[in-house]
Amino acid sequence: MITASGATWAPPGDVGLLTPGPGAIRVAAGKQAAFYFDTRIGGVRAAVYTIPLAPGLALQVAQSLSTTDLEVASVGATLAVLSVIGIMAATVLGWAVARAGLAPVTRLASVAEQVTATGDPGKRVEVDRRDELGRLATSFNSMLSALQRSLTAQRRLVSDASHELRTPLASLRVNVDLLADNPDLPAAERQEVLARVVDQVTELSQLVASVTELARGESPVRSREPVRLDEVTAAALEAARRDWPKTTFGDDLESCVVEGNADRLRVAVRNLLDNAAKFGPSGGLVEVRLADGELTVRDHGPGIDPADLPHVFDRFYRSLSARAVPGSGLGLAVVQEVARGHGGTVEAERAPDGGTVMRMALPSHSPLCLPARLRRA
Repeated sequence: MITASGATWAPPGDVGLLTPGPGAIRVAAGKQAAFYFDTRIGGVRAAVYTIPLAPGLALQVAQSLSTTDLEVASVGATLAVLSVIGIMAATVLGWAVARAGLAPVTRLASVAEQVTATGDPGKRVEVDRRDELGRLATSFNSMLSALQRSLTAQRRLVSDASHELRTPLASLRVNVDLLADNPDLPAAERQEVLARVVDQVTELSQLVASVTELARGESPVRSREPVRLDEVTAAALEAARRDWPKTTFGDDLESCVVEGNADRLRVAVRNLLDNAAKFGPSGGLVEVRLADGELTVRDHGPGIDPADLPHVFDRFYRSLSARAVPGSGLGLAVVQEVARGHGGTVEAERAPDGGTVMRMALPSHSPLCLPARLRRA
């Protein structure tokens, strides 16, 4: 107990353990409210509480904090251990989640490395989820499929072209060797061999041009612009009339605009016209009609045998009846590739009263298709 004058009283065993400070004296004098503070008593940390007891008198009570400190230390150690365990568990769980989440990326990288190492785009990534990673894997598979189709088409084109070039090159070499080995060849025979050489060179040039156009037509048309399909057809008709003077070309062209490449469309239309003139009768009629984005070319020849209809657009395909006619078998294949590159189609069918009808349909812009018709006899 502490008096306002600073005197103290304590049980005999506790005398001197607490020394009254200025704060305790002010509490005894009624000048300060009760308060706590920590101190060390005999080397032991303790909490001391000072409270007014009566006028001029205050009471100080001390309580050892050893048990509390032990409890706090025990709780701290427990929290530290739990924190370490929690961090380790979170690390393991995070690693497992990340591994599971990035598994498609790992498989995708593995497939990409295999494709790079082997050059074979036939590998695919397993897709078993519908999130962004699943979409990425699906897009990657689609890219590999497109690459595989492109490589297959390229290899087939090279293989077919090399096979078709072998025969005319061999024939050309025979004729050239004949001229080189026989400088005294009679003029008539020499002129005949030279004519064959010129024809073979022309055939080779046409074959190379067709192969080049076919290679261009294998990919979709990237740069597109509005094209007057009727004007493209009219230009092709003018060239066809010049090259096939014995054939009559009648046309009924409706003005219509499509999105595409004018040069490639002109090649396709010209191939259709050449094909009709080539297989139609000499001096016959080829009817050309354009309406609503569909170009129809009809000849009045013997028509296509039903067994050959499924194959007329195959590369280098020539039916038995067509092998007597000069050509490489690439013209209609070029037409099909150009039509596909423009998002359209081309079909062949037998006309009811004889002849063949070729239909090339392209997506047209209805608002830009004009009602006026251009007719040219």
